[in-house]
Amino acid sequence: MTHPEFRRYVTEVHGPLVKSVAEVVADIRHYHYNFPIADASDSLFGHPIARHLDIVTEAWFDSVEAQLRNMAHPRYMEIIRPDEHRFAGDGAVMHYAREISLIDGERSAFKVFYFRRRRPTLSREEFQRQWLAGFTTALPENPETSRAITGYVQNQVVSEAEHPDGADPKYFDLIDEFFIADLQRFVALKKHAQSITTLRQLENDLLDTSRTQAFIAETVISIL
Repeated sequence: MTHPEFRRYVTEVHGPLVKSVAEVVADIRHYHYNFPIADASDSLFGHPIARHLDIVTEAWFDSVEAQLRNMAHPRYMEIIRPDEHRFAGDGAVMHYAREISLIDGERSAFKVFYFRRRRPTLSREEFQRQWLAGFTTALPENPETSRAITGYVQNQVVSEAEHPDGADPKYFDLIDEFFIADLQRFVALKKHAQSITTLRQLENDLLDTSRTQAFIAETVISIL
């Protein structure tokens, strides 16, 4: 599939199919498709774009156990799972994450995701704790920031059976999620040189910076 074909299939076929299975939908609190914005770049921090990804799908459940039960439901296995194989390649990776909302504002249609991998000397828990404390302190507080970033969520990846400590390099330890008014305002934040320098130093101290990737996206809400 080309990316346009993929996007069309997900939004016009797979999404409606998921919504049509009441037993599956009943467990899902929210369900978002995030598609990449063509030719976007991370001009603020200069991280490479995750161009190998065609989508970031987010699904909210009451617990990991609830999601596992949902995926094991007979109607999911009969209807949804076979359709996933019609459009999703072998590169799909799933993370369970705990959502921590730090700027609880408008959930705009445009997002910047940052996929973060900790330095090898840190445990996942140490990294998440230090990142939460350091990033929130360093993020500039001013009217321009408020106009550019309408919401900010740290998605802390939780340990589970397939990757209990995140040792496999295909997994990440945290996914930052910025809701932005528009890309121009977001990029304009780089003129706050001291704050950006502090954030970059935090990245150097805590991250395997060679693994950090950005995904700049437009959100299509499929199930509310």
